[in-house]
Amino acid sequence: MPKINPFIVFILKRLGIMVLSFFVASTIMFLLPRIIPGNPLAVKVYQILQQSASNPEMIKSVEKMLMDYFKLDRPLYEQYFDFLINLLHGDLGKSITYFPRTVNEIVAMYLPWTLALLVPAIIASWIVGNYVGVIAAMNRGKAVDKVLLPLLAALQGTPAYVFGMYLVLLAVATKWFPASGAYSPTAIPSLSWSFIVDYLHHYILPFLSIFLTSLGGWGLSMRNIAIQELSMDYMDYARVIGISPRKTQSYLFRLSALPQIVGLAIVLGWSVAGSIITEIIFAYPGIGTALWSAIQAQDYMLIQGYFVILIGTILLANFISEIIFAVVDPRVRYAYAGE
Repeated sequence: MPKINPFIVFILKRLGIMVLSFFVASTIMFLLPRIIPGNPLAVKVYQILQQSASNPEMIKSVEKMLMDYFKLDRPLYEQYFDFLINLLHGDLGKSITYFPRTVNEIVAMYLPWTLALLVPAIIASWIVGNYVGVIAAMNRGKAVDKVLLPLLAALQGTPAYVFGMYLVLLAVATKWFPASGAYSPTAIPSLSWSFIVDYLHHYILPFLSIFLTSLGGWGLSMRNIAIQELSMDYMDYARVIGISPRKTQSYLFRLSALPQIVGLAIVLGWSVAGSIITEIIFAYPGIGTALWSAIQAQDYMLIQGYFVILIGTILLANFISEIIFAVVDPRVRYAYAGE
């Protein structure tokens, strides 16, 4: 019987684990919002009745209508099966808070703002942090390293939201940058030059809060990896044959970057979750801000939809990182194939 390619076996195993993990995590995310005490329709009923003369009968009628529409009066297992069937069709349901808009529409509205903030900040911190880490490693024990090491450690140990609060205080005190929002209240989102300039003016502080705190982690991890590479025999050989420090630094960066590339895929997946507090601090109109509104209003559909997307993103990022690692290092895929 012909043997299956170990790489195919590796991919199938990891894919099966990813699908099973997604199913289990989605089930948990379905159940958790429903465990929270309270009435998820209370806020929506109040909003509807604000514009009309409210009376007890009307309140009950509106609440029953919404309960039937969202099927929240049905047994939990029926709600769960509906959730799974809709999920297989890519339908995350209708949002209670933003009714009659669907969760898919809400995500499509807010997610681009989050990605526009996170992706450039994370990638920029990866590039700069890795180069700083290589410089620190090549100057280990020297003045440059003694300055960079505590600086990187301080940046890594400071959460993005704490850094964000300091930046908000700086904005309030100096008036150099807006302290909140993604653009001015009077601006209309468009591709016009005036709006882009206004957006970038608001963008700087949230970007810096994520960029600087991520920079510390990348720099420290790259420094440790590069120090290990510098102890290898081929680096001694490079020094013996007279390769310039600049070329050595370039080679060292390439040799040490593989684990960091894998880490980048994982961090990009997790960063969507980590952006919630940063977006709230800066009143940035991203998916984190929408989630916070959904939690306050107990919007089951939007909460579970957000976390389903988040879980899927994280699992997919892990899967891609493992595939990249297996492509580069055959030992990984042969180990998973049982050979």
